[in-house]
Amino acid sequence: MKSTPFKAALGKRYVMIVLPLLCLGLLVNVFWPDRETSALENRPLAKFPAWTPSFLDDLDLYFSDQFVGRDLAINANYLLKKLEGVREIDNVYLGKGTLIQESMPYDASIVDRNMDALSAFRQTYPLNTMLMVVPTAASVEKDKLPPFVDTPAEALDDIFAKSGEGITNIDVRPIFNDHKQERLYYKTDHHWTSLGASLAFEALAQSQGWTPAKATVYPLTKDFQGTLASKTGSPFLKDDIDLYVPENIPEYVVTYGGDHKSRTMYDADAMDAKNKYEVFLGPNQGMVKIECDNDSDRRLVLFKDSYANSLLQFLIPQYRTITIIDPRYYYDDIDRVMKSDLITDVLVVYNYSNFVSDATLADVLSSANG
Repeated sequence: MKSTPFKAALGKRYVMIVLPLLCLGLLVNVFWPDRETSALENRPLAKFPAWTPSFLDDLDLYFSDQFVGRDLAINANYLLKKLEGVREIDNVYLGKGTLIQESMPYDASIVDRNMDALSAFRQTYPLNTMLMVVPTAASVEKDKLPPFVDTPAEALDDIFAKSGEGITNIDVRPIFNDHKQERLYYKTDHHWTSLGASLAFEALAQSQGWTPAKATVYPLTKDFQGTLASKTGSPFLKDDIDLYVPENIPEYVVTYGGDHKSRTMYDADAMDAKNKYEVFLGPNQGMVKIECDNDSDRRLVLFKDSYANSLLQFLIPQYRTITIIDPRYYYDDIDRVMKSDLITDVLVVYNYSNFVSDATLADVLSSANG
């Protein structure tokens, strides 16, 4: 079929417009300075590859990471999928006014390892031992999930039923259900808010016979965009971050990595960074120690994931020392910690998804019996 003069002219004009734009885009991408990291995605970006057998694949990844306008394209992709009715991006549900991380599947072998190790640790060190496994937003905020999304029930009852003798289960579900219309989890991040942490502390305090002190709320920022915004490319949702400082909080010193000391658990530098949740204790580390100027004779070892970081502001008034262990980054002798720090209390604080999928807690606890 012969092309008409009109079609030929249109094709010629299309080539005259599009080809220069493609060439211009190529030139811009070649000469535009490379970025080290993506603030939107909260990750390092690929650098120009060295000559290796995988050079072409690495070069493709490099251009994918470094092309000009990448962030705008990611935001546009999110908005387009939202308009198309997509309910989930990269295991994150696009909920009603919020993003909700899909819960990790229950791995019975990992849960059994963690619980057996905790029970054995309690037998080796017969101290006041507490376990708090925090439900995820997917469990608590089911009314905010997209229509027709049915998430599996979280097996918290099964976990708590495995607790050995002398272990106190701290179940935050009743108090969370009473406050489920409040902002217990961030809209753009997988962590709980300071309000959620404060309610969890109320459940812990009730189990220990403490009277929680009134806390002063200090707003820090209104433009936090966390890990879930980074994963999906959501451009508009933003969160508030608040500090809840108990009125009875004593003077204290925080020691990081054995030598760096601070007079506060709050990291002001995080306010200028992408991951503003790190205002609570800073980046993840294997061990941090807090020494408090108070009259308490209690000394706590806290085994935790990052959920516990915003809970610390409520724990400080209750203990003379708090030794904080993140099993994902801890490789030292836990027996030495238990003995040298004169520990009286053991608290495990984990988000449900981490507890059912990560056995590093069992690895650290088991080393005490090794």
